[in-house]
Amino acid sequence: MFNFFNEIKSSVKKFKVTERYNIINISGQIVYVEGHKGITLLSSDVIAFRVKAGRINIYGKNLSLSELADDTLKVSGMIDKIEADK
Repeated sequence: MFNFFNEIKSSVKKFKVTERYNIINISGQIVYVEGHKGITLLSSDVIAFRVKAGRINIYGKNLSLSELADDTLKVSGMIDKIEADK
């Protein structure tokens, strides 16, 4: 199975991964997350999930969870804001 984060790690030698989680926002339309601990809220305006350090909230319009794996996920839509709750 293709894993976006493994591809980045293998192609960039000095890529440093945090032990908690990684978030990559691509053009405000796609967000890749590595290190989530579970979805807590899922709607077209807000997607929230737990991470080791607390909770992450993604706000926007027409949001959808387009991929979900063991500890990675991909959110698609018009992303306005990403906030961390501790």
